[in-house]
Amino acid sequence: MSTTPTAPGPAPGPAGGKQRPAFGEWAVTAGLLTVGIITLLDGLGQAESTSASGVGAGFMPTVVGVLLISLSLALGVQVARGRRGEADAGEGDIDVRRTRWVPFAVCTGAALLFIAGVDTLGYVIVSTVAFWLTAWAFGARDHLRSAAIATVFSLAVYLVFTRALGISLAAGVLEGVL
Repeated sequence: MSTTPTAPGPAPGPAGGKQRPAFGEWAVTAGLLTVGIITLLDGLGQAESTSASGVGAGFMPTVVGVLLISLSLALGVQVARGRRGEADAGEGDIDVRRTRWVPFAVCTGAALLFIAGVDTLGYVIVSTVAFWLTAWAFGARDHLRSAAIATVFSLAVYLVFTRALGISLAAGVLEGVL
């Protein structure tokens, strides 16, 4: 019995055949690189610090941008070498090799709804709907309970931010009620 380790190579695809192209891994790498570049450029575009410490508003975005770019490059090297993510045991009977487009579209729509509607409808309403849609996309089927949880969490976050922390969130159509 040999105890010499073997170099990890690309994992075989389904049924031991040829491995599928790593589209998902490359998409994550490209997305991470894009976010890193945008964050870095935003940090570098901030005004110079006038504080005694020299640490201004652009310091942390610059650090985070550099870290994201570095991480994306390291991930790209791993993907190019054939090292791909593998399903965890906790994923059980879920086939992680197949993209579930409907839940993906619902979550994307919920995020876009939040972005588009938070100023006009208000944080509480839009975050409640976005939470409920996301819960549905992830498999929650008790719609009443999901709606109740979404409402309680949205109200709690709104009240903590606006009342306790003094950070204003959009009230929207509920202006004067909240």
